[in-house]
Amino acid sequence: MSVIAMRRLVIAALIFVCALMPAAASASSSRTDATEASIVRAMNRYRAQHGLPGLVSNRRLQRAADAHSASMLRRNVLSHGAFAARMRHYVHVRSAGENLAWMSSCDAQAIVNMWVNSAEHRKVMLTPSFRRVGVARRSNSSACFVTADFATTR
Repeated sequence: MSVIAMRRLVIAALIFVCALMPAAASASSSRTDATEASIVRAMNRYRAQHGLPGLVSNRRLQRAADAHSASMLRRNVLSHGAFAARMRHYVHVRSAGENLAWMSSCDAQAIVNMWVNSAEHRKVMLTPSFRRVGVARRSNSSACFVTADFATTR
């Protein structure tokens, strides 16, 4: 097989693999999907029970969360990683926090319940100064990774 033929074969294979990727990993990179919106609503119901205002979805925080969820799915690792550096890349805020979740399937209420039942995650959700949030999930047939990035208004 000639070098040119080999290159054409490799390019055709890459195009085929790229075409299959969106079907293999679901998520939203620019819009909040129904599960992500359900997570925000569930967090806001919980905050309301504690006399706190609701969180407002923020596009930049959502982009930061989406990038992190995609990275965790790709590596199959649940980790905050370089949280501060990642957040500085997307937003400029006084204070930020993050909750992560991994499940075999994406269930909004189950994810929020996990956070409610964890003192550290609950503390982040109930931080009064956090008024903005970005939630993103990435999933495949066996895993759902969720990132919720919280921040102050400025």
